[in-house]
Amino acid sequence: MIKDKKVNMNKPEQNTILIVDDMPNNLGALLDYLTDFGFEVLVAEDGESAIEQVEYALPDLILLDVLMPGIDGFETCSRLKSNQTTKDIPVIFMTALSDAEDKVKGFSVGGVDYVTKPIQQAEVLARVTTHLSIRNLQQQLQQQNSRLQQEICDRIKIEQQLQKRTAQIETANQELEAFSYSVAHDLRNPITSINGYIWVLQEEYAYLLDEDGKHYLERVLVATERMEQLIDDILRLSQVTRSKMQFDTVDLSQIAREIAISLRQTANEREVEFIIAEGVVAQGDEPLLKIVLENLLGNAWKYTRNKPRARIEFGVLEPEIHTESSRQYFVRDDGAGFDMGKADKLFTAFCRLHGKNEFEGTGIGLATVQRIIHRHGGQIWADGEVNQGATFYFTLG
Repeated sequence: MIKDKKVNMNKPEQNTILIVDDMPNNLGALLDYLTDFGFEVLVAEDGESAIEQVEYALPDLILLDVLMPGIDGFETCSRLKSNQTTKDIPVIFMTALSDAEDKVKGFSVGGVDYVTKPIQQAEVLARVTTHLSIRNLQQQLQQQNSRLQQEICDRIKIEQQLQKRTAQIETANQELEAFSYSVAHDLRNPITSINGYIWVLQEEYAYLLDEDGKHYLERVLVATERMEQLIDDILRLSQVTRSKMQFDTVDLSQIAREIAISLRQTANEREVEFIIAEGVVAQGDEPLLKIVLENLLGNAWKYTRNKPRARIEFGVLEPEIHTESSRQYFVRDDGAGFDMGKADKLFTAFCRLHGKNEFEGTGIGLATVQRIIHRHGGQIWADGEVNQGATFYFTLG
């Protein structure tokens, strides 16, 4: 009897083959031949011992004789295929049986191929090599699939975490906006009252104050007016997010002309050329889009006030393929401009790129504009250069 044998144990890349045959001559010949070609070879002389070996050795392929004492090759294969651990090991039957019925039975219990006795060693080598290559490719695919499944699971977890975090942020933002709205609303009445009393002091009791007193009173009035403007801006920012939108066809050219007229009335002495494109319309919420143009055109008016002759333009860049989301509306001026290195701060609430002494403002206008544009499914960005003007572009989804 030939004992179970392992060879070439020091080659980690070797494929392991289990030969199961009750004929010692067949075992010996195949063992030597396959060993010479670099395989690690295990042997067993019956089905029971083969099953025992497979459970702890897990070979890469099994050469299995059909006619053996005890359980035959078909039963041995059937048991191996019913075991979750061993079911994927390819089995090549070795048999003198040549009937088609026997071959079909071998395939039905899980065999992948047949070698007919008497054994031709070169044929065995070719079939073994082919099926090991197939098995190796299958294992690689399984490993890749496992990695992909793990990556998918990891991404799903990350996405769920992001969704949870986004929901938390949205909730926090909603609470913050509600708080800001409440605080601003509650402050508005007291500030208005303070402002009213200051006017009364100026009108009725100014004669009782010396020059210093009048100066301080004027400073208080300016501060309260600025606070009143800040509160109005905060309320507007909150309302922009909370208000219900109603989409319609909006004549942006007409709105821009009306804003230009209003701006001129605030400083008739200024020489400002308004260039407003005709027939610019868009789909959106008219009150909100009016706020956008009021802010953008108002900023252009403000930041060109130091120029003897200024130019402010409103228009649209039409793409070759017309869609609402691809049209780029713009407001351009030739005023103070800004440093492009600080462009990322333009739309941050309360962040201003110019000092209070240069230009008045609360730093909320562009943040309001951005929220409105985002609510329309669009984007807003700007180009500028210090003392050369600025252009604000926006799209509407």
